[in-house]
Amino acid sequence: MTSLNSQLWELIKTHKLPDDAAGKPFIEQLMAENSISRDTANVAIAEYQKFMYLCAARTERNVPSKAVDLVWHLHMQHSRDYWDVFCKKLGKPVHHNPGGQSSQHLDDYKATVKAYSDLFGTPPKGIWKRKNRVGTFMMLIFLLVFICIGTTSIVQSGDLLFGVLWLSVPLVCFVTTLNSLTSKSELTLIFASNDPFADADAGDCGSGDGGGCGD
Repeated sequence: MTSLNSQLWELIKTHKLPDDAAGKPFIEQLMAENSISRDTANVAIAEYQKFMYLCAARTERNVPSKAVDLVWHLHMQHSRDYWDVFCKKLGKPVHHNPGGQSSQHLDDYKATVKAYSDLFGTPPKGIWKRKNRVGTFMMLIFLLVFICIGTTSIVQSGDLLFGVLWLSVPLVCFVTTLNSLTSKSELTLIFASNDPFADADAGDCGSGDGGGCGD
């Protein structure tokens, strides 16, 4: 999927997200629930619209970032608008299913980001999470230097038992950090984030046929 269905996209981006019973606009509901600025809320809503386009256009399961997932949750609370109006514009019911941290869920998230990039360009960092590989490389270099210095000191002192104990922690950290740079872990999902609008973890998945995540 590399071309945008302009008619479908127009229906999605022009859909007026619902006010609440007190007349509060959707964007202000999102701002109040998540303590975010209007600018951040606008970006999150725009990313939600793009995600819902992917759900409508793709047959594969789609996994949103955590920030997009929060917009989705809020929209689904307005059930009449979501199911009776919005999903009809999408052309199919898009169900919200629990996600997880399985390898399949991660693969689906990466595929969603790839499909997004093909259509809309690079996702904004504040909404779609990517690992900071520069910081990880710097940590690897620091640990490697520390291990080399420690090994030299151990050889010179001859105290192998103390050396093994002293180096065990940095060695474990080194292996763990190195593993985080593998392609499989590049978009690792971290669900305990305090600010989903700052780094945007992956949330639940959406699919036209209602298939669950990681199954």
